[in-house]
This record gives sequence, C-alpha cells and structure tokens, in this order.
Amino acid sequence: MGHLERIDLLVQRHPKLLTFASTNIGWITAWMNPERPCRGDRFGSGQGKYPWKVVTSQEMSPLLESDQQDPMGAPPVVLALLVHQPGTWFSETLASIAGQDYPRIQTVAFITSVSPTEEISRQIRGALPDAVIRIVEGNPGFGPVMNEVQRIVEGVGGFFCFAHDDVALRSDTITKLIEETFRSNAGVVGPKLVQWDDPSVLQHVGLGADRIGEIDSLIEFGEKDQEQHDAVRDVFFLPSACIVVRADLFYELGGFASDIPFFGEDLEFCWRAHLSGARVLVVPAAVVRHRERFDERNPDMARSALAARHRVRTVATLSGRLQVPGVMVQLFISSLIETVVGIFTGGLRRSIATLRASVAVLLDARYIERRRSEVRPYRRIAAREIHRLQVRGSARFTSFLRHRRAVAQQHLKADRKRGFRLGGGARIASVVSLAVGLVILIGSRGIIGNGVTSVGEFLPLRSSSGSPGHLLTNYLTNWTSVGFGRVGAQPTADVFLALGGVMLFGKFALLQTLCVIGAIVIGCLGMASVGGVFHNSRARLVGAVVYAAVPLPYVSVAYGRLGALLCYAALPWMLRFFAMSSGAQSANNRSQLFARAILLAGVTTAFVPSFALLVAFVGVLWLVGDVLAGTPRMQALWSGLFALSVTIGATVVQVPWLNGMVAGDAWNWFTGSTTHSGNQLGVQNLARLDYGSLRFGMFILALYIPVVAGLVIANSKNFVWAVRATTLVVGAGALAVLADRGTLRVSTPEPAVLLVVVACGLALASAACAKAITEDLRQATFSWRQPLGWVVAIAVVVSFVPTLINSANGRWHQPSVSLAQLLVQLPTNPPEGDYNTVFVGDPRVLQLPSTAINQDISYAVADDGELTIRDRWPGAKSPMTASLHLTMEAIIRQMTPRAGRLLAPLAVRYIVVPLIDGGISSYERPLPAPNGLVDALSAQLDFRRVYSASDLVIFENSAWLPTLSVLDDETAVISSQGGDNILLSSLLRASSSLRFGADFDRVSLGRVNGGTVHLAVPFSENIRLKVGNAEVIPRVAFGGTTAFDLPVGGDAVLAYSTPVVHYVLVLVQVGMWFVLVAIAIDARRLRRRWRGGSQRVNVNLREQGS
Repeated sequence: MGHLERIDLLVQRHPKLLTFASTNIGWITAWMNPERPCRGDRFGSGQGKYPWKVVTSQEMSPLLESDQQDPMGAPPVVLALLVHQPGTWFSETLASIAGQDYPRIQTVAFITSVSPTEEISRQIRGALPDAVIRIVEGNPGFGPVMNEVQRIVEGVGGFFCFAHDDVALRSDTITKLIEETFRSNAGVVGPKLVQWDDPSVLQHVGLGADRIGEIDSLIEFGEKDQEQHDAVRDVFFLPSACIVVRADLFYELGGFASDIPFFGEDLEFCWRAHLSGARVLVVPAAVVRHRERFDERNPDMARSALAARHRVRTVATLSGRLQVPGVMVQLFISSLIETVVGIFTGGLRRSIATLRASVAVLLDARYIERRRSEVRPYRRIAAREIHRLQVRGSARFTSFLRHRRAVAQQHLKADRKRGFRLGGGARIASVVSLAVGLVILIGSRGIIGNGVTSVGEFLPLRSSSGSPGHLLTNYLTNWTSVGFGRVGAQPTADVFLALGGVMLFGKFALLQTLCVIGAIVIGCLGMASVGGVFHNSRARLVGAVVYAAVPLPYVSVAYGRLGALLCYAALPWMLRFFAMSSGAQSANNRSQLFARAILLAGVTTAFVPSFALLVAFVGVLWLVGDVLAGTPRMQALWSGLFALSVTIGATVVQVPWLNGMVAGDAWNWFTGSTTHSGNQLGVQNLARLDYGSLRFGMFILALYIPVVAGLVIANSKNFVWAVRATTLVVGAGALAVLADRGTLRVSTPEPAVLLVVVACGLALASAACAKAITEDLRQATFSWRQPLGWVVAIAVVVSFVPTLINSANGRWHQPSVSLAQLLVQLPTNPPEGDYNTVFVGDPRVLQLPSTAINQDISYAVADDGELTIRDRWPGAKSPMTASLHLTMEAIIRQMTPRAGRLLAPLAVRYIVVPLIDGGISSYERPLPAPNGLVDALSAQLDFRRVYSASDLVIFENSAWLPTLSVLDDETAVISSQGGDNILLSSLLRASSSLRFGADFDRVSLGRVNGGTVHLAVPFSENIRLKVGNAEVIPRVAFGGTTAFDLPVGGDAVLAYSTPVVHYVLVLVQVGMWFVLVAIAIDARRLRRRWRGGSQRVNVNLREQGS
C-alpha cells in the first residue's frame, strides 16, 4: 500500500482529520514513511539504558492494514509529565489525562527525587496503569527533564505533549490539538489556559513578545472567557504548562534549551521553532485548567534574576546578527527607565534583575556566539520576518499597564472577601521604602552638601600622605606610624582606603561621605535581606523600617562612632549568612557562603577589629536562641561553628597586620580599648539606643513590645526567629549594661557596637510579629492576640517618630566644630622640627585609641599635624610607650615636677586636654574635666600653658627634643646612659633639627655634620642611616629610642629595610583574599560563561523502585 493510500484510509477511518492543502501532504507522507531514518535508532531498540519504547511511525503500517484496529490509525502521542511535590490537585491532573478521548496516548511521568516517589508512583499507577515512570535526581528543571524523551522514545513519527503537574485537560484537548496540527500544518500548538478554581476566567490564550523578549499576555487580567479569543491564530510562543510539538520538529531543534531549567524555556523554544519555519498556534477549542502557583511551591527560587538572565540570553542568541546591537541597547535603556518607575510601582526587584542581566550578558559573549552557531543550521526565516510576528512597540509598557490593572483588581477582590486591607504589598513596600529613603536623605542633606565633620572617629586623610599610591607603598613597608611608630605592617584598611581612593580619583572626602551615608542605607538593605527568610513582604518591610528607625546610626553619625556605623551596615548581612548556613545543601554552596561571610567580616574587621569578636558573640547568642526554640541540635551547633569559623577567617586574613597586633596586646587590639571603667550612660539611655541625646527618644522604648509579643503570637518556624531576636536583645543588652557600669574587669567594644546587636534583635522581633499578624492572626478567631497585634503595629509606627523629627536638623546633629578643627592652633611642619602630641583626659572625649591611667583619665599619642584616620588604629607596646605610661602616672600623682624632661626623648612637645569634642561632650552639654588633671599638668615646671578655654587646654613642654635631631655632645652621652634619674637632672638639647616624615622607607636628610643623630621612634635594627657610601648601625638611645653615631658628616639618607618575611606575608594575604573572592563569585562559573560554557543542566534518571 502506498503513502497516498495510507492517507486515504486514515481519513476514511477518522473524518475529523480533515484533508488540507497539498503543502501538507508532503509532511504527512514523510512521517508515515516506514523507511524514514529514525533518530531514536542511536539509542538502540529497547536494549539500552531505558528498556522500553513508544509506538512509532514504523509500526503504523501493519496497524493501518487491519480494519479491526481503528483506534491505532491515529498518530501516537507521548505525554511527558514532570511531577514535583504535587498537592491534592494532582489526582485531578491524572484523571484528566486518563479521560482523554484520543486513542493513542502513552504517558511518561518524571518524578523528582525530592518528592515522595513511592506514594506518587502508586497514585500514577492507579490512574494510568500503562504509564512509564522515571525518577529524576533532584529537580533539574522542566526543560532539561522534558528533553529526556529524546533518549527514551524511539522514532520521530507522532507528537510530544509536554505538561506540568498542575494542569487538568478537558477530555477532548489532545484530540483538538492534533486535529488543528493537521488542519493548519503547525509545528507547535497549545490550548487555551483558564484559571484552576474558576474556569470562566482566562489565564493565557497564547503569549506575545517584543524585540527585547518582554512578554505580553494578550489578554486582560481576570478577563472572563466569553469566546472572544476562540479563533485559532498564530502566536509568538505558548506557555509550557501544556504544549504539543511535532516529534520530528522537537528532534530537529534539539528540544528545549538545556541551560534553561525554569523561566523562559517556552519562549526560547518557540522562538527557535519560528526560525525553523514552523508555525506556532494557539487552539482555544482545547481547554486546560492551570493552577500557575510556581512561587508558592518554590519560594526560595530567585525568579526575577533567572527569568531576566534567560530572557536576555535568548534575545542575544536568537535575534538577527544585525539587530543584536540595537536590541541590547534598547533592552538596557528600557531597564533603566523601568528601574526608576519600579521605585514607585513595586517592580524594582524585577527591573534591577533585568538591568543586571543586560550588563552581565557581556560575560556570555562566547556562549552566545557558540549558541548562535548551533542555531544557524535551521535558521530558515529572516530576522525581519520574525520581528513581524513580535509585538510592535514595547510589550513592557503595555504589560506594565496591564499589571497595574491586575494588581488593583486582585486586591479589590481580596478586599471584598476579607474586608479592609491596605493595598498591594509591592506598592506599599515601594512607597514606604521611598519614604524611609527620603527621611535618610533629608536628614543627611547637610553632610552630603558640606561633608563630614571630623568628630570622633571621623578623621580625614592627609592630602600630602593619603594618596592611594602612598597608602599602598606604606603598606608594603613593614613600618607603622601609629603613635610613636613601630615595626609592623600597616592596617589592612589602608589597602581598602587606597582602592576607594582610586575609584573616586583620590577624593577621600567624598569617599568618607559615601561611607557614612552609605552605611545607613546598606544596613537597611541588609535587614531587608534578612527579612526574606519570613517569605512575607510585609514582615520584610517592617524589619527594614524598624532597623532604619532606631536612632543608633544617626547618633553614631553625630558622635563620630565609625566602628558602630560600619557594624550597623555589616551585621544584618552576617545574620543573613547565618540564616542561609543551615540551608546550604551542596559543598559548593557552603563554600560560597563561607567565603562571602569571611569577606564581609574581613573587610569590616579591617576597619573595626571588634567586629570579629562581635560575630563570635552573635553566634553564641544565635546558638542559645536555637536551643531555647527547640531547633534540631545539629542545626543549632552548625550555626555556632559557622560563626566561629567566620571569626577565625576574618582574623586570619588580616595577616600581616595581625602578626604585629597579636604580638602586643591581642585582646585590646580586638576590643579597640584598654579601659574597663565603664561609660556610665545608664540603662535607660542604652535602651533608647541614642545615649539619651535625641528629643522624643523615649518613643524608641516601644520597640521592646514586639520582642515580648513575638514570643506569644508567633507560631512554628516564626517562633524560632522570635526567640533568636529575644536572645540578641537580651544578651547584647545585658553585656552593654555590664560594660557601661564597669562591672566587667576586661575591656569590651564600645557600647555603640554592642547596641548594633540589640538593634538587629528589635528589627527581627518586629518582622516576626508582622508575619504573625498578617498570616496567623488574620485567619485565627478573635482573641486577645489580635489587640496585641495592633499594639505591636502602633509601637512600630511610633518608633519612627524620633528619627523623623531629628532628620529636620539636616546633619543628624553633627557639630559644626570638632576637636580636630580646634587643633589647628598646633603648628604644622614647624622649623623647630617634628614633634609628638599627647592627648590626656576623659576617654569618652579622646578621638584616638587610648590607654587608661585610672578610671577617669586616659591618654593617647599622635605625631604632629592634623589628626587623620590612620591615627585611630590601636598602637603597639614598646619601651617608649612604657616610658610614656610611667611618666603620665607620675604627672597625675604629682610624683615629680620635671616630667617634661622625661618626655623630651619621646619628642613630646604638646600635652592637650580636650574638654569638648563636639559629640559626647558639646558646648551645650560639656563633660567636666577629670578632677585634678589640669592642676597636675599646671604644676609641672617644664610645661607652659599656651591655650586655655572651655573647649581645650594646651600645654607646651619646653624641654622637648625634635623627632629627628642632631644631639649636642652632652645629650649624646646621656642618650647612651639612659635612666630616669639622669634625665630628671639633665636638660637635653639638640644642636640642629632634621625634617622627618612619620612614614618612611627612604628619606633624604641632606648634609649632616658628624655627631649623634637621634630618632624618636622605637629602636629597630632595620632602620639604617647611610652617610655617603657608609652605613651607620643604629643603637638604643634613652632606653628605647633610636640613635646613630656618625664619625664624619656627609649627605645622609634614612631608610627602613623591609624584611623579606613581610613581603611573603603580604603575598600570603593577597592570595587568601584572591581565593576568597574567587570562591565567593564562583570564578569557575564566570570563566565558563566567558569561555562560552552553556552551563547545561545534567539530568540523572532511574527507573521507579531502582
């Protein structure tokens, strides 16, 4: 029997399969030809890995010869179904498949291994006894799994029907689709999709797309099905929920894109089908109900980012070569516009994801080129013809309008069911976020316009020695200029300051402003990120708003607490890592998580060493909270180990700076303080998180209501977060109170740093309450919990009042005058020579890391000139610091009137008693000077009071020696003898002074006459003085400084010889940071993308029961 006779017989037996144009006859003849090559042959005839087969076109000939086997005259259909953790609706899905009136359907069910496979298999067998079941390892995605039909189905005759597990097909759906395929000579057909719960409401009747891949649904949201869209028509693509594809076309196209597991596989496949010349039709006569609730079933999947990336790659891959540049520019510009619009409409996350994807496509250049070459063999339709099938203009704009109508109608419907409701969650989040951002912007307008006042730790970089190149050069030199100076590496923060300076072209003032204001914003974004664990937009919003409402960051700006501000920015992100650590499944994910956490903690620790201790402390509180909440023991223990590992990692990456610090006083290096006398702020001022300085600060105490309420109204997993928040508040608050009272006999981080933990706890407790109120209490019967929820809501709103009011100041009450500005009275680069300055007074007023003499008085030392940010790093112990400490004790106790002579070898010229710092101590609320301090300094015979006012007292030591000088003969002899008694009885003199910079690796001193050259820095054999071609060996002077005895004069060069081990440690440190960055960003993945790797998803199958 010939092919035409076969067609005639088929039409006689199935009148519904109408005859059509002669162009279609060729295709029918082709798939009915028994001699046609079969792509399935390469997988064997049922003897391979998957020993089964579906009836193919080669088996149709004998079936068509028998009139008794009429049902077998229809072309075979293989229905592939991906099943992933289905719900109760799944029985309807199976029943609809079993009830199809099409005679030749073979079902292949792929069950993900994360689902209850045995139970689902029994359910499938009960409804479809002949179904073939395969278990898929993990959940590799719809497209990659559906491609497996190419491996397990022999032959290319017939059709594939791909379906989700949440669809219900009308009994004639497959028949209608196959009929229209013959009638219209289509390659891909799809049904009309309607709502699962209300079939009278349309969901999709095909989909459109514009040049940049933006989707147009072609119908209005919630549009009623009144047969207004029932005409068969060509569409650009069809949803993959239910789609029928000619088998030979599916083989030719290679199936779905193997590197698109979700979100976009249907657009990419149908676009390629168009390129091959196949028609893509929607058949409204075929009806399918669809639940379409992917986000509910997979809440952790980053839908926006994945969808944007796949869409951008599809556009770049399948657009015509000449159209690609214009299309990508259009995509980038439209993403920028939508980002701005998204701020007000709630689509910010989606627009940012598209913007990132359009930029990141540069990394995919090689992949795109390789993928285009793969598509080229079946690219039969010109690009201009494809564009005619696409939506004209911008589908983004029309879908935006349709989306706004959709949101309005959706919430209107919800209002009718639930009563009063505030409105769309996305819109509320956007509006509230915008309002909070405006408050921060308004409150910071003065800082943005005029810069940051040098109050507290907000010290500037010197323009002469703070260039990026100078910072990096000094970092490579194993010499630190903090205090008197010492042998040891510069702080790691210098490297980050240099990098920031490079990015801003050396504008360090701008860098400082961005860091101060940016820290507040980054902290709020971090808390919003932590709030994502609640899977509730309102809970996330409340957490971020409360974190922005606490006055701690604004008080830190006012008082210059840089450490607290940086911890405020970094700690929420660290909490996010804590939350993710227990959920990381693969080793690769855990490695990335560790690397990112260590990078965050390492960068923060470089500026605030106490942050490393803070991470460990928070880890302990987190562990306690998990234990109290009853979480699994291993999960709780893992969080503690994670925190400990991050603390160790953040500390180790500070090498070589760590090497010198730990060799001195490790604990004080971490805490940043040597005093444990307490600040005496009081419990109430600590609880207000504002040091008692803000108006209406009492309102902040309302935030402690959610801490208690969360333990009462939170349920299940939400309760765990409520307990964690409580332990953070109680644990950190208790430690802050004990440290403030001086009860602890060890130094601790400053109270503001500890209060950051309390702020995080308050925000998380509020977020937990918000989730309970919006989900649990809304559905529960009325009880005392509902009024408690309203109290919590009022408390959250009230808490923002102090911040809102104080934002009117414009500078968060930063002072206009600071201690650093008052010190302009001290000479800079005087002709008499360089010098050092000792600051002594209340430790709360001192801007530098200080050493305690007693509970009320501390001191710090810095070199001459203005104070800079590099002076705030903790110094190291040396014989010079020990001598200074003994001398300051002698002054306070009035043990000698000649302390100035003891300070002379240390090059101490000025003793400054700060009374006003503009932060803690202001003109309006000054702190009193420590009792008896000024009198004790005035009693010194060598000290002369050169300035005295209500804000500052300055004494000059008339017996001082310059930092670098040539000693007279008598003083040179004394320098070799040392001893306090000799110093007290002798007046030291210098015959001349020499210019010296605190940072040196090679300093030219010019012509120096013979004699003893004295350098007031701790002795080191690595310091060399070369006169002419002769190198002079240094010796110890005055018991701890450095001196060079020159037999003859000449041109002198002072240099520091950096040991090789320091360079090795720097290389080790660079290597560690490089490895962490490579792991954190998954450099191998980026390299694969750059080299054109497709990141194909591997699918591993096994038979059910094996």
